[in-house]
Amino acid sequence: MKEDPTFIDTLFKRVTEFSMTYVELIKLKTLDRASEVLAAIFPDFIISTLMMVFLLFINLGLAFWLGDLLGKVYFGFLLVAGFYFVLALVFHFFMRGWVRKAASNYFIRQLFK
Repeated sequence: MKEDPTFIDTLFKRVTEFSMTYVELIKLKTLDRASEVLAAIFPDFIISTLMMVFLLFINLGLAFWLGDLLGKVYFGFLLVAGFYFVLALVFHFFMRGWVRKAASNYFIRQLFK
C-alpha cells in the first residue's frame, strides 16, 4: 500500500518549487534589465565611435594644414598635440569629478529605467 504524503512533505515540495521558480524569475529579470541597458548604450557607442573617427580625420587635416602654414609638417602635429595636452590637463583638474558623476548617473538611470 502506498502512503499519502504528509502535510510537511507537501509543504516542503511546494516551497522547493516556489524557490526554484523565484530563482528563475530573478535570472530572467536580470537578463531583461541587462539587455535593456545594452540596447540603450549600443547606439551611443556607435555614434561615439563615428565621432571619434570624424575627429581623427579633422585633427589630421588640421595638423597637416598648420604644418603647411608653419613650414614643417611636424610643427602642425606638435601644435595639435599640445592643444590636446592642455585640454587633458584642464579636464583632469577641473572636470574629472563632474564627468565621473554624470557617467555614473547615466548608467544607474539606464539600469533602473
